[in-house]
Amino acid sequence: MEVIVSHVNLDFDGLACLLAAKKLHPNAKVALTDKQHPTVKSFLAIYRDQLAFSSYENIDWKKLKKLILVDVASVKRTGIPLPSISTEVETIVYDHHSPKDDDLTTGIRYIKNYGAAITLLFDHIMEQGLSISPFEATLFGLGLYTDTGNFTFQQTTARDLHVASILRELQMDVTLIDRFQEQVLTAAEKQLLHVLLTNGEEKVINGITMFVTSHEQSSYIGGLATITRKVLESTGVDAVISIVKMKDHVYVVARSSSERVDFRSLMENLGGGGHSQAASATVKKTALLDVKKTVQTSLNQLIRKAITAADIMSFPVKSVSPNDSINSVLEQMYQYGHTGFPVLNEQNELIGVISRRDVDKATHHGLGHAPVKGYMTTQLVVLSPTTSLETIQETMMKHNIGRIPIVNEEKQVVGILSRTNVIEQLHKQTNHEEEPVLQTIKKQLSPDIYKLLIDIGTLADEQQISAFLIGGVVRDFLLERPNEDIDIVVEDDGILFADLLSKKIGGDVKTHEKFGTATWTTPSGLKLDIVTCRTEYYDSPGTLPIVRPSNLREDLRRRDFTINAMALQINRTHFGTLIDFFQGQEDIKKKKIRILHTLSFIEDPTRIIRAVRFAIRFNYKLAEQTYHLAIDACSMLKQVSSTRFLHEMDLLIKENSIIPGVQLLNDIGVWKSLFDLQVKEHQMASIKRLESYHFQDPFSYLIALLYKQKAWKHQIKRYAITTKQQQLVKQLEEMAKTVLPSNITLSELHLRFATFKEENLLLFALLIQHKKLEQYIVKRQNLNPLLTGEDLIEQGIKPGPKFSEILHQLTCLQLDQKLLTKKEAIDWLLQTKF
Repeated sequence: MEVIVSHVNLDFDGLACLLAAKKLHPNAKVALTDKQHPTVKSFLAIYRDQLAFSSYENIDWKKLKKLILVDVASVKRTGIPLPSISTEVETIVYDHHSPKDDDLTTGIRYIKNYGAAITLLFDHIMEQGLSISPFEATLFGLGLYTDTGNFTFQQTTARDLHVASILRELQMDVTLIDRFQEQVLTAAEKQLLHVLLTNGEEKVINGITMFVTSHEQSSYIGGLATITRKVLESTGVDAVISIVKMKDHVYVVARSSSERVDFRSLMENLGGGGHSQAASATVKKTALLDVKKTVQTSLNQLIRKAITAADIMSFPVKSVSPNDSINSVLEQMYQYGHTGFPVLNEQNELIGVISRRDVDKATHHGLGHAPVKGYMTTQLVVLSPTTSLETIQETMMKHNIGRIPIVNEEKQVVGILSRTNVIEQLHKQTNHEEEPVLQTIKKQLSPDIYKLLIDIGTLADEQQISAFLIGGVVRDFLLERPNEDIDIVVEDDGILFADLLSKKIGGDVKTHEKFGTATWTTPSGLKLDIVTCRTEYYDSPGTLPIVRPSNLREDLRRRDFTINAMALQINRTHFGTLIDFFQGQEDIKKKKIRILHTLSFIEDPTRIIRAVRFAIRFNYKLAEQTYHLAIDACSMLKQVSSTRFLHEMDLLIKENSIIPGVQLLNDIGVWKSLFDLQVKEHQMASIKRLESYHFQDPFSYLIALLYKQKAWKHQIKRYAITTKQQQLVKQLEEMAKTVLPSNITLSELHLRFATFKEENLLLFALLIQHKKLEQYIVKRQNLNPLLTGEDLIEQGIKPGPKFSEILHQLTCLQLDQKLLTKKEAIDWLLQTKF
């Protein structure tokens, strides 16, 4: 067993290094010390689910084979429950500190005097060409910024600064770093901090606590932005405005931890600028009192409408009964990908919560048959739908919980909030991007369809239903590609909503009860699928999924790739708002095909072929992890039905992507896995010849790949589904037995192959690269007979078996160009005795 550890009193550099080391050593477990810096604890209270780390007590240290130390070189400083490390245990050290007496001196040691250890691990990640997500870049940045004191500490190196630049390009969120980092103040800065804390006054405005403080001094000191952030941290309020006159000028700095606060308008009025939650202004040669009055009169305009639990919670809520077995709950956790459920009694009242940890404990002790009520948590933390986002964050951190049921006044569970919901809201961009998307929609859709979407959204608002465009059409809006294949998904009953649309707008509805979907044909004849949000799970790889109703997030999560997992809200009140939980828009910018989760190809191996198809269609590349996961999952294609496999190949052909598709599938290892075949030039040449003749049957292309293999008939057998395909294999076997001399004539070829289907014969010719046979087929296809049966009757020949023999001989003579006209054919007929 491999284990990654860092030092006790874990800081952000150590935490970032744990995550980085996990990327470098994917088979290792990360063991997290419970002794952490306070800011790290606060971070983990929100983001723990993003980091699949284990506690020390959950590691079986007796099985340790390799120990990886990051941001530390001493086993003693890790706090792991081992008095010493056995000589049989391999060790790897990644550290940036100066050597100490108790440091490991054996094993593999990567030591560099960087300002932060994360810089060292980042270099290794870059050397291996591993991809880095925005979240990873942000945590790496937190480690880098905090350990270098925002690059002001003496040990900061040029490489640290360069890595920060790269992380920013990788979507490092500097606002999140600003929220969690700490910085050391000078004596003068500490004095000013104390004064501002003393002089300040709290004001509660629309649920936001604002701390406004001021001071006047004769000398100037820098760092007011840092001091203001310290005031924010020290007071625990939502926002701080510091107004300080130093010498002749008044300096105004504002910081907020709440997205509901927007300082930009205030600072613009004062001649400054900045971002919504971090802005400043310098008002020259002005009295402190005048600036304070301006600030005080502007406070009410700085607060946006509160984001509440109702805005971000997930619903409908999946729940379990207190009498359900632990095993059944575990199965549902697998099906839905949840890590916990609320427990409701027969009156639908909330009586407990069962978590994955509770379930794991019970199953570990062989109690999977036991009822939920014996293991659920009954000390509940619940919130109402009107609870603000700020209170939700505080509650999660205070109780260190990642899931909160939302209960209405009737004590009914109406939603559930997870850390993921909060994280998504915190990471939403404040520079609203829906307007450009809205303009794209208008440009790409016909006026009639655009108006229809507006009407659908208006009805959804009336029914208090969230409605969205979903899937490929959203992707193509962003790519500005034509696509009017419109699917509407609703967080409600899709069939019921389709009926409402039919009653209000007109048209007909065809329902599909099993899947909760309906096809609505509008009065103009346009067909739209109206779909209930749903989730799905796979009983086994390669099988079709089992589908259940769900919410938008889970509906998008079941999709194949991030670029296909976006939605556009069409409710009139939010028309054109892009929903992008999985950074599909970012992957479009990077031109990457990326799966949504690591088991995606295992659950549905045909996604490997789809990934290739989309990569070719858009001229994208498979993201690195996606590419390697596809390689690992190739063998699972053996479990896919022949029909599904050939269907995916058929789509490649229809998109004119069969040649690059076959090659990319070969690079991934699909043909090696399925047929123990590494495609070489002669097979690609056969594929190209088939494509030049516009072959459309994917089965023919499979034959072209396998034909030169000794066991090709055995390998192709499972894909020969139809009678036509089986007949093709049989005829290829028969044709292969025919001897074809190099000087053979077209008539001789006709004698041998007249009874074979032209399409099958052409495939055979292309496979064996026989130009004369290919010429024969082309000439045979375009041959206009010189004589017909009627012509024979006119010449006095009675109908009978002779007809076929005569016409066959005429064809042979015509193929060899010995007869060119009808007159010549009649003369030949008269001269020949029949």
